[in-house]
Formats: sequence, structure tokens, C-alpha cells
Amino acid sequence: MDIHLLPLDKEYIWISALETSGDLHGGNLMCALQEEGCEYSFIGIGGTNMCSQGLQDIFTSDEFSVMGVVEVISHIPKIIRSYRRITSIFSRFKIKAVILIDAPDFHFRIAKMAWRLGIPVFYYISPQVWAWRKGRIKFLKKYITKLCCIFPFEKDFFMQHGLEVEYVGHPLIETLKFDEMDNVKKDKNSLILMPGSRVKEVKSILPIVSRACDMVSKKWPNINIKIIRAPNIPEQIIQQGWQSSMDYEAIEFKNRYHEMARSEMAIVASGTASLECGLLRLPAIVVYKVSLPTYLIGKLFVSIDYVSMTNIILNRKVYPELIQKDFTPENISNTILLWKSNLDILTRMREDLLALREEIGTRKASKQTAKIILKYLSG
Repeated sequence: MDIHLLPLDKEYIWISALETSGDLHGGNLMCALQEEGCEYSFIGIGGTNMCSQGLQDIFTSDEFSVMGVVEVISHIPKIIRSYRRITSIFSRFKIKAVILIDAPDFHFRIAKMAWRLGIPVFYYISPQVWAWRKGRIKFLKKYITKLCCIFPFEKDFFMQHGLEVEYVGHPLIETLKFDEMDNVKKDKNSLILMPGSRVKEVKSILPIVSRACDMVSKKWPNINIKIIRAPNIPEQIIQQGWQSSMDYEAIEFKNRYHEMARSEMAIVASGTASLECGLLRLPAIVVYKVSLPTYLIGKLFVSIDYVSMTNIILNRKVYPELIQKDFTPENISNTILLWKSNLDILTRMREDLLALREEIGTRKASKQTAKIILKYLSG
């Protein structure tokens, strides 16, 4: 969008999200803000969900959809140009508040810009500094007005370090209709695949998963393979990554929860989708692979035992995690066929996942966060 077309006399809230999940949560938060009486216009970075709620997007979120430390390096020139443009916007327009959704590597500099101009900064879906790079806590304490965290254990962690923090609940609770999803009739032959929300991620994950499906089909001939494609992933990327002779059914992103609820099991990229599986009590294998330098750098800083948020919250390995060298077609195939031949494993896993819902609770995150922001702005 050409910012020169925006009126300078209006008052704005800057809101930005770089991931598909962040765009979904950002759109819900914008809706909640307006329902709570917010009269400010929205400007920032987002995708289709946020734009549908009235966001004047300076950039689209998929322009910054990269993964890993090393992968970010190639995007540095574009990132520097974007920071310059954002600095100009903060200086020229009446920005009443800044809302940052996840993506700390990109958002921390924006927080600093806003702080220097006296603009309050709200971090929704707070950075997971409890997992790695704990040195960032000092940054958050200085530059963030209020942290709105979405996992129950985060509040105590941040309070111990003297931060202004509120647990607002997890935004998925607003979109997952448990009463309805729990009663969906199961398709005992359905295997659902969620290979990620970034192009590079899908290119890395889907070929390995597709080869595993070939192996599985030899002993599970009537398997129904379904692939959920994130909105910013072109169908061509899925077709290129699918290295199997088997057919698959493409599932529209908006229909993903119903299909997940009726599936027998899933193979899912580590991220928000793995938590969606957990909350829907869908047995899943969590997979992930990044470049070797990115993985080695991450290993130096990560201080948790699991990568799947479901396992992190429950503090035990409910979902198997196949990461880096363990992420092979053979390991995936062996796990799927073990589950298929011993359905008691799936039953126990679904029972274990009930505890995940209890931990997350029932708070409406968007509504809670909107109230916190508007209360602060009203003085």
C-alpha cells in the first residue's frame, strides 16, 4: 500500500504478524478490539485475516516468511528497507499503540523504535525466551509495556523477572469448537499431513513425508492421504514436493479442523499446527528439519527438552518428535504402521491429550487482550 494515500490526521494502532497463525490471531484480536469499542484505524503487516478486519498493510506477512537463523541472512537487505519504512511511518503518523505478534527476531527492533517515540508496546503471543535466548528478558523488561502471554506457565516465569505480564488464554480456544469436533465421525483410514506454513519449510518436509507414505501404503493399502495447504503456500509447491505415486486429497485451510477431527492420525510440522492437533486430540508425529548450521546454532541456546508445544506444556513426550537426522521416511513409516497395528496406543494418546485442554483453560485470548490494550489507552 502507498502510505502517502493514508490520512495524517487519523489515529492508528500498528499491528504486525509474520506467520500464518499470527495473521489468524491478529485478525481475531482486531475484531475483538473493534467489538470493545476501539475507534483507531489499523496499519501494519499481516495477511488475509488481518486485512479482512481493516488492516492497511504496509507489507504482507508472507514477504517475511523465512525460517532459521541462516535463512534470515539472505533477507537482510529487504528487512533493512522495511525498518526504514516503518521508522518513517512511526514518525509521520499518529500511532497510539504498537501490537507485536510473535516473531521476535523481526519485532524487537520495532519495539525499540516505538519506545524511543514514547509509543506503548503490547506483545501478544510473547517471545518464548523461557526456551532459548533468555538474555532477551532484559530487552522485554525495558521496551515492552505489557506482555500478553498465551501459555499458563509463562506468567509465573515472566513475573519472576519483573515484567508486566498477563495470561490471556490461548487464541486457539476461540476457534476450536470442542463440543462439535469431538463428535465428528472418524475416518479410520485417514492420514492427514500438515507440512508447514512457509515455502522453504514445505520444500524441506513434504518430500520426506511423501516417501514415507509410499512405504506405509504397502501395508495400509486403503489409506486416504489428505494435505492441508497453508494459505500462503502455492499449490504448485505442494505438487513439486509430493514425491509419491499415491494420490492425495487437498484440504482447504478453512476446513482443516473438521478434517483433523475426523482423521485417524497426522504427520505435522512443528509449530502451531502441532498444538492444534493436541487440542483436537489427534494422534500425530511431529517433524522438522532446518539447515545444519541453523540447527547447530539453535542447539547452543535451546534449554528445553521438546520442540512440540503439546509436549512442552504437558512436560512429557506424548507426541513422538522426529527432528533433523531422525526425520526419515523409515522412522515415519515405522511409527505409523505401529500405531495402525496397535490401536491401543492411539486410545492412550487421546486420553493423555485431555490434560492439554485442562492446562490451556477456557479464556478468550482476543477479548482479554483487547480489554488490556484499550484500558491502558483510555488512561
